[in-house]
Amino acid sequence: MKKTILTFCAIWGCIITCCAQVLEQNATKHWKNAIADPKASHLARPSKAQYEWQEMELGMFIQLDPATIQGREYDNGTTKMEDIKFEKLDVYDWCKAANSFGAKEIVFMLAHSGGFCMWPSTTTQYHIGNTAYRGGNGDVVKEFAKAVRETGLKAGFYLWSPHPSDEAEDKSTIAYSKLDKVMTREQSNQILKTRFHEIMDRLGSDLVTEIWIDQPIKASLGKEIAERAPKAVVAAVGCHDPYPTIRWPGTETGTVTDPCWSVTDSIIMTKRAATQYEADQNQIQGRDNPDGDYWAPHEADVPLHDKFWHFRPEALNHRRSVEALMDCYIKSVGRNSFLILNCAPMGNGAIHPDDMKRYKEFGEEIKNRFGHPIAQKERIAGDEVLLKLKKPAKIIYTDLWEEYKYGQRIRSYEIQARIASTGQWVKIAEGTSVGRRKIDPVDETQYVDQLKVSIKSSVGTPLIRKFQIHTKQKNHSNL
Repeated sequence: MKKTILTFCAIWGCIITCCAQVLEQNATKHWKNAIADPKASHLARPSKAQYEWQEMELGMFIQLDPATIQGREYDNGTTKMEDIKFEKLDVYDWCKAANSFGAKEIVFMLAHSGGFCMWPSTTTQYHIGNTAYRGGNGDVVKEFAKAVRETGLKAGFYLWSPHPSDEAEDKSTIAYSKLDKVMTREQSNQILKTRFHEIMDRLGSDLVTEIWIDQPIKASLGKEIAERAPKAVVAAVGCHDPYPTIRWPGTETGTVTDPCWSVTDSIIMTKRAATQYEADQNQIQGRDNPDGDYWAPHEADVPLHDKFWHFRPEALNHRRSVEALMDCYIKSVGRNSFLILNCAPMGNGAIHPDDMKRYKEFGEEIKNRFGHPIAQKERIAGDEVLLKLKKPAKIIYTDLWEEYKYGQRIRSYEIQARIASTGQWVKIAEGTSVGRRKIDPVDETQYVDQLKVSIKSSVGTPLIRKFQIHTKQKNHSNL
């Protein structure tokens, strides 16, 4: 009898396994068929570099140069070279800060408007190698490359396109100081190219995932970036060589408005702007078009110290709270954008200890709120997802992900929850753009036992990469 029962259990187990395999195979086939839906074949899609960049979700931006020592936002050239020491600069601490809040890349400002280079550049005498740093033998870019490699991060960099003296000032933008003595546009572009190659020689093509070019309307760097930084996205408002592949949403608040689409029109992005302001306006969120032909997701940037990009003692009074940073996260990452958070080391090169603490607190709160979903479903092709909870819970956030690799297909959605005590279904969230991720806060009111996502409109078959929900975790921060 015992043997018969064991045999029956074994056979039944095989049947269950086979059924599960058939269901999985059918689901995989359905998913593949949905990907190939011809109704969505015309949609703009991300390149491999764009997709991998947005998957990182978070980045950190380092802003340090002589302006920090001067207590200014822009270098005015008054700091003596022997006074540029950065005696406590440790790039590994920068990496520690980035890793503590979950950033996957660090974008380093290597040459701002003053022209000071954080590596020994052949284009100028105004560089780190001619200072007291490391006894005159310093090269922060080499140190940066070594540290990010060893700590598992990717690298990005910011560089300035020098403004030639023979060109009129652009009155529509900030009148930056011009310590670079550049006469012509040809000289400006040659300096830009030389500096680019010097930087890439130190970083390596495999490491670079983002490049910022400032004031780039007449920059010329496309061929060089294509050859040496194929994994990098380019932030260059108004640039035509190369065209930008990510966009600035229009503010420095670390947020984007809802809806946020990764798509715009090539006729806008390739239009030659007369001024930097006009170029800015061509790329902001107001130019989004979900049916456009140009994929360029948004990057929301924000300083840790409100309105202070370089460190100054008074900036410490403006450090954003954890709650304010979480608001940025939800309204950027949670609205189909990338978030890059500024880090402003002190004049000695070190990060202020209270800033280090805040980065860590931010990272812990991200994990606290979104690192422990109480239920989720993945890879659903179709108009509806039903999620049943193991036990009733109060929902704080819904978290819907689209497989945007194949275009932004979802055009509107609604999320309902079933009240456990009454069985009544109520609407708790709705929206239009989803993209990589759409986080919707939910009023914590009643216990629910089921949730349902309904895609109200789409282009082709919707591809839901993931749907998960979050409730209040232990040690919820009120900082």
